[in-house]
Amino acid sequence: MAEYIGLGADDPAEDSERRVAAAFRRLPDGWVVLHHVSWQSKRGGRQGDGEADFIVFHPRKGMIVVEVKGGGIEIDRGRWISTDRFGGRHEIKNPFEQATASKHALIGWLAERGLGSRVRVGHAVAFPHMETLPYLGPAGQKAITLTKPDLATVDQAIARCLAHWSLDGSMSAKDVQKTVEMLAPTISAAPTLSSASADAEANLVIFTAEQIEAFSRLRSHRGGLITGGAGTGKTVLAVARAQQLAKDGFRTLLVCYNELLGSELTNRLSDPPNIKACTFHSLCLHEARRARLPIPTSKPPVWWENDAPNLLVDACSLNETTYDAIVVDEGQDFSPVWLDALRCLTQGSTDPPFFVFADPLQDIWKRDWDRNGDYAFTWQLSRNMRNTQPIALRVASAVGTTCDGRGIPGPAPIWKTCDGPAKEKDVVAAVEHLLDEGFGPTNLVVLCGSAALASRLRERSIGAFSFGSWGSRGIPVETVNRFKGLESQAIAFVIDGPPGPDDQTAAYVGMSRARSVLVVVGSDTAQPGLNWGTK
Repeated sequence: MAEYIGLGADDPAEDSERRVAAAFRRLPDGWVVLHHVSWQSKRGGRQGDGEADFIVFHPRKGMIVVEVKGGGIEIDRGRWISTDRFGGRHEIKNPFEQATASKHALIGWLAERGLGSRVRVGHAVAFPHMETLPYLGPAGQKAITLTKPDLATVDQAIARCLAHWSLDGSMSAKDVQKTVEMLAPTISAAPTLSSASADAEANLVIFTAEQIEAFSRLRSHRGGLITGGAGTGKTVLAVARAQQLAKDGFRTLLVCYNELLGSELTNRLSDPPNIKACTFHSLCLHEARRARLPIPTSKPPVWWENDAPNLLVDACSLNETTYDAIVVDEGQDFSPVWLDALRCLTQGSTDPPFFVFADPLQDIWKRDWDRNGDYAFTWQLSRNMRNTQPIALRVASAVGTTCDGRGIPGPAPIWKTCDGPAKEKDVVAAVEHLLDEGFGPTNLVVLCGSAALASRLRERSIGAFSFGSWGSRGIPVETVNRFKGLESQAIAFVIDGPPGPDDQTAAYVGMSRARSVLVVVGSDTAQPGLNWGTK
């Protein structure tokens, strides 16, 4: 039996593609079948892109790109018309022209990766609902046309296609493995960019079917908006997309707003070629210094909001700094002006990839980030991949949403009650409890609502440990805003201010940073506002 790899799903959603997939699965040993394949390469703009319903190949016999057209078909003076199962008629592209374009894009893609001389490529079109077909024009040769009866004897039909194109191949087992890995990558990523816990570093999160489908769609589009709640894997997907673009030859910029997340991204992606990871404002300052443009010593908030993006555009114009592709993580932190400034950095490219990953529920800064949002492609991630089920339920409850988690069990979140807004002694008591449970600087973070409390705690020590900033040797103490985008095995979330209108958002962000252990330090009067008693 053939090796069948379905990108995004084990079985196609469309009936027409399911019929073709069932037939291709019956091909003899040695054949490899890839369903819903897309690829990109920087070859003069879009003409390097390709997408195919199926690719079937044999290391010794060749490779065939197969386009599938379901329903009935009609050709009127060269115009193709499809009839769906409800009798509706729709004008469609000539499937043989589509298959030809995909074939040539694939030939170029293989050549760029040193595989072009290893296998010859042909194309075919399958009509799985049609018993017979009329004359389809000079491009629709019978030898490369598969009908419903042909699928019953699919090995003979494929042999006919091979003979028509005089295909052959000389691929080694390593060549086959490389081809599959490039066209259908198995993606795995560390569950966190930030955790120093040995346990967390040792474990990998393999993408769910939802994330694999999302990544497959990302590869077949030049830009789009991907949204999802806390813990749904947006940063993991953003990094994976940036890495794939860089691997495909695009000079790629991965940018975020949060300083700590930016440092983690920079450290993680410091070695690969074709990729730069940084925060938006560090990019502004870096390019301005290179261009020797004046930077004020005192920078009020309005400078960061409005002047910095304008400075970035001017500096990059002088420096001739351009990127082929841009990926924005934590896009809800950006303003439309910032996003427009980033788009200016791709003006030298044709139809440059531009992706934004965002969680509207974490819109702390209220910069109206999606005001001008008009994305050709949108995708929503729904499954919480970070938190254990008890924590995921608490996070969702805080903002009045439901939880679609993995159902991984874990200890129930703990509320440490204090008298009024939490003080230093209340935080110390909660941390002492966690130290007794075996946690320490490598797997525990304290998150405060105010910078003032965080600063006071960093001046203290507790047992054998001191408190410090993220990245120091002590137990990290940070504000919720600074730690957004990162995570830890255990989180002590501190409610240290009076009730306010943004409490739910802060709790949603802060509590969702905890993967498996969550302790909340606050007054009982804060519980109703976070729906703590609601199941």
